[in-house]
Amino acid sequence: MMDTPHTRHATAPLPAGRRLLRLLTVAGLLGVLFVPAGAQTEQVVEVTIKDSIFVTKQVPLQLNVPTLILVRNTDAIRHDFGSSMFQRTMTRAEIGGVIPYGRGIEGVYLDPGKEASLRFTIERPGRFEFRCSIHPQMKGELLLLTAGTV
Repeated sequence: MMDTPHTRHATAPLPAGRRLLRLLTVAGLLGVLFVPAGAQTEQVVEVTIKDSIFVTKQVPLQLNVPTLILVRNTDAIRHDFGSSMFQRTMTRAEIGGVIPYGRGIEGVYLDPGKEASLRFTIERPGRFEFRCSIHPQMKGELLLLTAGTV
């Protein structure tokens, strides 16, 4: 038997941009493969209080999916963020390390520069109003429509 030399073919390294794209593609595929079937991430609504106005950044909301409302008070005065929707569902509120939860939460007070998070699950479609009890002219709403509604 004759020994034959094994030759290796050198490949040129991929440019950094293509390596990053390949890495992100693999990471994305792994993320899809290892998410349990039917698992849904938390839907997030951001509410910023600025110049005594609620500014809402909202994704299309889905029924029966955990929802997180992040409220930030950027004003120099205290405000309230409250809604009757929190009274009808199990709600967990966190502000300054204090975490009240359960049915019956009306809202949270936010001092200047503070933020709060409220977690709950929307179980029925509709228009959910929120307000500042300190400044009655301040109002906003979340809208959840059923599929097929225009």
